Amino acid sequence: MKRYSTAVRLRLTLLFGAVVLIAGFALLLLTFSLVRDALGRLPEITAADLRRQEDAIRSSRDLPQLLLEIRREERTLAWRDVVSRSLQALLIASVGTLIVGWFVAGGALRPLRRIVHHVRNASAASLDARLNWRGPADEFHELADAYDAMFGRLQAAFDSQRRFAAMASHELRTPLAIIRAESDVMLGAPDATDRERRMASAMRSVVERNERLVEGLLALSRAESTMIERKQVDLAELAGNVAGELAPSADARRIEMTLELGNAAVLGDRLLLRQLVTNLVKNAIRHNLNGGWLSLSVGRDVESDTVRLEVRNGGAVVTGDLERLFEPFRQGGSGREDGAGLGLAIVRAVVLAHGGSVEAGARTDGGLDVVVRLPSRRE
Repeated sequence: MKRYSTAVRLRLTLLFGAVVLIAGFALLLLTFSLVRDALGRLPEITAADLRRQEDAIRSSRDLPQLLLEIRREERTLAWRDVVSRSLQALLIASVGTLIVGWFVAGGALRPLRRIVHHVRNASAASLDARLNWRGPADEFHELADAYDAMFGRLQAAFDSQRRFAAMASHELRTPLAIIRAESDVMLGAPDATDRERRMASAMRSVVERNERLVEGLLALSRAESTMIERKQVDLAELAGNVAGELAPSADARRIEMTLELGNAAVLGDRLLLRQLVTNLVKNAIRHNLNGGWLSLSVGRDVESDTVRLEVRNGGAVVTGDLERLFEPFRQGGSGREDGAGLGLAIVRAVVLAHGGSVEAGARTDGGLDVVVRLPSRRE
């Protein structure tokens, strides 16, 4: 095991000791300088002053008492002046020490800020980046090596997760593709009976549902990972593209779709954000009425400094605990069972991975309002 020294502790001890010593020395010099300046400003004693004092002494009956009062008055004036000058010196030295200490502490913590910056910007796409700390084998070097080792373990875990997801996806999709092909052949066979066609159609529906389930589980697994790649994404442009792709599905059910797209830049994973918008719009179409309506709006909320994505739709009246809609394998109350029940669960996972919030509200006239808030990316 590599041994590390306590050089940082020693450097900080010497640094703080030097700052205190220099500050004390500066305080003494400043105090002496101010007191000397105060003494230099005392009024000069002229010959006339000496003659007046001599006359006062000769006329005085109690000479020792007079001398004692003069000495007491001089001490009082000198003490007041020294205290005043010392307080001024202390104030100046304190301000100077705070300023020097601020810059000294900033320099001492600069290596720590570098480590924090690297850890904060880490994502699943940059886990292979290492600090590779260069410098003395001190406490900062030990901390950097510990983080490098942790990132190595995280990278191995994420690589294992990716391999498992890829293998699981392949192993699950292959038999589903074979079953789909067999059902398509059966449906297209000219000599197939009506019973065989019904069985083939049911098999195809089951295959399509299972394919959506596999895709949903994989998307949910990726969305629940907080180590995501973060880049600037124009959420309004993304929402417009998704709405254009899903417009035929809405038109097929005569659902009127309205868009309101404003300036909305966020920092996040483009694929996951696209999945978020897609699931919300699909959910609004699936749980809608034929001839119904759907509203998609994206914009920036200036007061909360967030990007607001809102999807509203008509449909059946939704009752019960709306928070349960965001749980996996939960269906809405539209009666349609062609989904896997993972749409809103994926939405919540994506939102939480991006540090946002999501809430749903039931409309009194039927339908659902879903509002997503994500941290805004400042231009």
